[in-house]
Amino acid sequence: MKKIIALTLLLALLLSGCGGNAQPTETTVPETTAAPTTEPTTVPTEPEVYYNPLNGEILEEPFTKRIYASTITNTQDALPHVSANEADIVFEAYVSRGVVRCVGLFTDFESQEAIGATRSTRLLINQIAHHYDAILIHGGGFSQVLQDAAARQLDHFNVDSLYRQGDPLAKAVAYRDKEYKRQAPNNLFVYGPGVVEYVEAQGVRTTQPADKDYSLTFVEDATPAGGEIADEITITFGQKTKTTTMVYDEETGKYVWNQYGKEMTDQITGEKEAFNNVVIMQADVYENYIYQEANFHVGGTGYYACGGKIIPMKWECNDPNAVSPFHFMTEDGEHLDFNMGNTYVAIVGFWNPLEWKEVIPPETVPETTAETVAQTVAETTVETTVETTAETVNQ
Repeated sequence: MKKIIALTLLLALLLSGCGGNAQPTETTVPETTAAPTTEPTTVPTEPEVYYNPLNGEILEEPFTKRIYASTITNTQDALPHVSANEADIVFEAYVSRGVVRCVGLFTDFESQEAIGATRSTRLLINQIAHHYDAILIHGGGFSQVLQDAAARQLDHFNVDSLYRQGDPLAKAVAYRDKEYKRQAPNNLFVYGPGVVEYVEAQGVRTTQPADKDYSLTFVEDATPAGGEIADEITITFGQKTKTTTMVYDEETGKYVWNQYGKEMTDQITGEKEAFNNVVIMQADVYENYIYQEANFHVGGTGYYACGGKIIPMKWECNDPNAVSPFHFMTEDGEHLDFNMGNTYVAIVGFWNPLEWKEVIPPETVPETTAETVAQTVAETTVETTVETTAETVNQ
């Protein structure tokens, strides 16, 4: 009997282990949480801003053209200028015995329908064009000067010679003035669109890398902090050959070009020739036969004026045989920012006189002593009469 009970219990246990009526064990499976979908974040990018390398003004696209340099005569009988004020930079220098001449650097040469009057190039002008890798436009030159241009491998064009050719494309580079009745040789003017078309037709390189460095940076207001007041700046060229006086116009914030006793105005537009920046480069200038040259590679000193104030500065040029624009610095060697806009540069020797001054506006003229005395006597008489009348009435 005991064996039967034991077997019964054993059977019950076996049936329980095999599942029988036992409840299944529940297993908890964690819910899967989907990773949140992250929308890609679009960071707005600012459009790239392009600048004119010679005046700091904003451009719609990178500047990749080569600069044009055009000679502009500056003798009294050749004035007024035409489009000199349209140049981004105007250099003025004593270039040969008795001659002070200008050369303008243009980033937008094609839009200039008249520049001049144009005359022959000189050694110093060749040097400037070389340093800026500019295509030089001129009215000829003596053999020494033209040989120097060839030795420097300058791309240069004599529009005086081209104008007289029968080829229509060559003839379109310049014209002789008839409207203003100028006398030769001061009646030759460069026609920018014709020059650009002719130069391109000759297969000359007319482009450059967009990142070419001209060593110039610009700000909206470059008035020198702590500079001396300089309402008028007078620069003497050569052996007192001529002077240029830059007169500050507070209304426009520019320096107006004055020479030969009068303001310079454009012959066609009538606008004053005025500049945002005035630079005086004191250089090691010397005479080569009858022409002036400069040891630009040794650098020099000078002055920078903007906003009616002037400070001393330094400048340098790395290599006389390389395309190396001038680099302008403060007196302590920091890079010098220019004001946005055009620039006038005078190249002179270290010995050339330079002066500036503050112009004090005339004060209101006071009343004369006689008028003051008469007025005082009249007032005293009136007061005495009133007092006497009052006393009589009171009595």
